[in-house]
Amino acid sequence: MPGPSGDGEEAQKLRDRARCVVYEMATRECDLMRDAIARDCRLESINVNLGRQYGGQQQEGFNVNGSMSLQITLK
Repeated sequence: MPGPSGDGEEAQKLRDRARCVVYEMATRECDLMRDAIARDCRLESINVNLGRQYGGQQQEGFNVNGSMSLQITLK
């Protein structure tokens, strides 16, 4: 996610938004599972990692990675 990566308020907002993207993805994933194969879906765990990207050849911002564990009951 491109943007400021320092300690200021704008950088904090960008970090918050980056985490929200992963949380929203987890919500949509459960919805997709329910549509396709699951009668019920529950988020068991979620992990979000943010890494700062500095200038140079890369645009300043954050690299965001996330993983989730879902518990489903099949239809």
